[in-house]
Amino acid sequence: MKAKKMMALLMSAACVTSMCAGAFTVEAAESTGEVLHMMTYVDPQSNDPAQEKIYEVYEKFTEDTGIEIEYEIVPWDESESKLVIANQSGAAPDIALVSSQKLASLVNAGALQPMDEYIDRDLNRDDFVEAVWNAGTYSGDGQVYCMLSSAHTRGIWYNKNYVSDEEAPETWDEVVEVAKKAMAENEGIYGFGFWGGSHYAAVELTIGPLTWAGDGQLSNPEDGSAAWANQEVADAIQFMSDCYNVHKITPEICMNVSDYSTDVTQQFAAGNIAMILDGSYIKSRLEASDNAGNFGFVPYPAKTEGGSHPHFSNGWAWGIPRNAENPDLAWEFIKWFSQTDIQVQHSLVEGGLPIVKAAADDPAFSDELSPLFFDNLQYGRSMDPWLYYQEAQETLAIAGATYCLDPEKQDLNALLQESQDQFNDQYYSE
Repeated sequence: MKAKKMMALLMSAACVTSMCAGAFTVEAAESTGEVLHMMTYVDPQSNDPAQEKIYEVYEKFTEDTGIEIEYEIVPWDESESKLVIANQSGAAPDIALVSSQKLASLVNAGALQPMDEYIDRDLNRDDFVEAVWNAGTYSGDGQVYCMLSSAHTRGIWYNKNYVSDEEAPETWDEVVEVAKKAMAENEGIYGFGFWGGSHYAAVELTIGPLTWAGDGQLSNPEDGSAAWANQEVADAIQFMSDCYNVHKITPEICMNVSDYSTDVTQQFAAGNIAMILDGSYIKSRLEASDNAGNFGFVPYPAKTEGGSHPHFSNGWAWGIPRNAENPDLAWEFIKWFSQTDIQVQHSLVEGGLPIVKAAADDPAFSDELSPLFFDNLQYGRSMDPWLYYQEAQETLAIAGATYCLDPEKQDLNALLQESQDQFNDQYYSE
């Protein structure tokens, strides 16, 4: 039912560019004659130092095993659509790097195969951080379809020039209180920033976690349809609106995010915002700013005192396509990639956290912030299981932005119901 519509949607999105991408082979000193076909966004010729370093980690697989890697490089935002098409056309890679948050749509499209037999044969699940299983398990059947390459955790970043460690907020009310105090004591800054606007990151970083803090949900777990017309979602958006319209602690740029720009993060790094909601992955960017060394990190705020601190924890993940020619070879790479030393190397250049618990003891993560990131993973969870991931979140984000930018003229509950019905009519009508 939904799989055909999903396939058509992904095909139309991907056909605007060529299916073929540059391919090249890593030469092994003593080749086994085996070649692993990998689809990835990582391009060593992209002039991105981070991607060049990640590629060097991949090369080590050939050095260690003698198995060569043939790369198919695709744009990061087309990875899932191209994988679906390749899997259906008989040209599937052996392994693919995909966005873990889009797992439900990939499984629904028949693009991935489960890994549980491999995992239970070769790995100890207790050796891995829980985020690996939260992100990689499809709620529809409880099987694992992808394994994180690294884990991204999110929380409240704060500038210690404006907010002391003792003042770091734990609840929504404390966020407002601390933000107002910071603004009163430091002229020309804003107290609290977040991703709002029409981009789907507004749901991943703000609406979703604030909804979960009230034990709410965004979708129906049975089929991934929209279920955001509820009080918990309304409360989350109302809090965002109040921060901007009532408390005046949030700058306008936070309400107008329309693409994956970094304006919010840049303003925080520059010292213009006292606190923001963002991921551990911005650490290197902050360390390169003029305010380096002055940043703290705590979990997402609870809705009320004593409440939970959930956040969206995800990352790029390894998946084995349903029609992969060499799935066993793909698993050999995943198993190799899961080693502690490889995880440490990769995480240091990619910006995420290692997926194996033992890596937390490595001296490379003995700085002030890394232990906070590891501890924060306990509050992480995957996104609601959307079958139409980006389409659903953009629909909700637009509804939220519409209200926040003009709350006096909007009925929030009616707006959420209308957007929910519109989405479900478009994607779930018979």
